[in-house]
Amino acid sequence: MMDQLGMHLKASAGGVDRYFNALNTTLARQGIRSNAFGFGEGADGISLGPVDQPLTKRWQAVRSRVVPRRGKMLATHFSLYALPAVLGRQWQAHVVHFHGPWAGESAREGAKQHAVMLKRLLERSVYHRADRFIVLSNAFRDQLCQGYGIDPGKVHVIPGGVEVDKFQPMDMAKARDHLGWPQGDPILVCVRRLARRMGLENLITAFSQIAASHPKAKLMIGGQGPIRAELEAQVEKLGLSDRVHFLGFVSESNLPVAYAAANLSIVPSNALEGFGLISLESLACATPVLVTPVGGLPDTVRDLSRDLILKGTSSNDITEGLQRWLDGTLPLPSRAECREHVLRGFTWDRIATNVCEVYREAGWRPELS
Repeated sequence: MMDQLGMHLKASAGGVDRYFNALNTTLARQGIRSNAFGFGEGADGISLGPVDQPLTKRWQAVRSRVVPRRGKMLATHFSLYALPAVLGRQWQAHVVHFHGPWAGESAREGAKQHAVMLKRLLERSVYHRADRFIVLSNAFRDQLCQGYGIDPGKVHVIPGGVEVDKFQPMDMAKARDHLGWPQGDPILVCVRRLARRMGLENLITAFSQIAASHPKAKLMIGGQGPIRAELEAQVEKLGLSDRVHFLGFVSESNLPVAYAAANLSIVPSNALEGFGLISLESLACATPVLVTPVGGLPDTVRDLSRDLILKGTSSNDITEGLQRWLDGTLPLPSRAECREHVLRGFTWDRIATNVCEVYREAGWRPELS
């Protein structure tokens, strides 16, 4: 038997939550018995209570309900909730899914030094109680080993997967009708958390550089986050309010539609991008994606086309990529090639099988339903 401890049960809460939800759904489909614990509400899994309850209450819920029993393994996806589950407890095995350096991300977003230090100490306490680690890219393997002193021999690189039944191609005209987007205009879409490390300021600056020469081009930015007002002010100052649209939260049902409605998507991150699941979700919908050469992003497209990797993260680098796209000088893979790339290497059935191999290496003994 196995316990999976994540963040939120609701898959739309973020990339980590989509990974957690899809992994557990796939394990169940493959007949592997496990309990999926998380906060909030979700179609599948065991809720540990509301997301907004005090941290002490959340820790108490983990401590009292995620209890090791003989023959059970624990897989954790967020160190803040993993800590009360591993302190003073003996599991058959403990595998950490490392989705990124929590302390490092906080520092990047301007958190106070003492808060960053506490987060790093908490992470180290959890990680040094783990038997194996699963990371999404070589970039995050290096982050884990160099930043937290983890033995590289314990770390396995397994990319994330795409729910290919959910993220599917659809007719662009129908997708645009559904969303109310203009037909015929070149549309670039970017779905991200509106935070500092996502590179959205550079993207907007880059779009302003090509806007005059391509007056019909539109930029659609989906997502929520702390710098939305700042980004909106930047757009207004550049006189692009009728060309750059903020979509807000994009629901799970509308996310594939948004990708299908776009001519191109982009991931302009400038730091700490461990994998870039959203780039694969775009490709699964048959929409090419441009990515910056940051972290694991290049791993998602390199085998499809190196032309999809921008030269750098600056606004000039992004401008060059957008200009080549709009001028027709950027060789893009076909819609069929985008979809096939995902089907060939990033389906969840394949990923879950590889994940279970690491669990077995850590000491887990599967119990099939």
